[in-house]
Amino acid sequence: MIAHEPPVVELLPDPEQGRKLFAAVRDSYRRDGVVAALATMTEGLTGPDAERPAEGERRAQAARPAGGGHRVAAEPSPYEAEVFRRMRVNLPVFLEHVLCPFSGYVPDLEALGRGAEKLTIGVGQDSRTLLTAIPGARLVDRVGGRLVEFPGGHTGSTEDPDAFAARLREALLD
Repeated sequence: MIAHEPPVVELLPDPEQGRKLFAAVRDSYRRDGVVAALATMTEGLTGPDAERPAEGERRAQAARPAGGGHRVAAEPSPYEAEVFRRMRVNLPVFLEHVLCPFSGYVPDLEALGRGAEKLTIGVGQDSRTLLTAIPGARLVDRVGGRLVEFPGGHTGSTEDPDAFAARLREALLD
């Protein structure tokens, strides 16, 4: 299994703060709409108090493929534009009905530990110092498995799908 930046709030330095953040994002959406909710989420995920996953980052750096990096386009490709359009259309459902239940999931760490040799956690090259990367690094620390860096950020599969897919194939075959 490869999980890319899994939202395991229970493994954050302060799980209650994580739950409050996602509840605040939902409340912001309900009160002021999508743009406000995304601003609340961005501030919460990148704020000055966000702990940096130093050990996980070191392992991800070591796992980075040679010549890593990703394409940064001035303008999105037609494929990217369509992906982002669909994401925007789905944001209200995500913010109202998915975010809090999804981020509230508590995995069975004992069971994951029993299959750790088959567990890979992906961390985005551009997001490895953000709050979204902390749970994955901590999950590997707790149960084993390996941490692998992927091109792009938290949504690297949409930022550069070709490079992300190439790294995914590489990780699956390792």
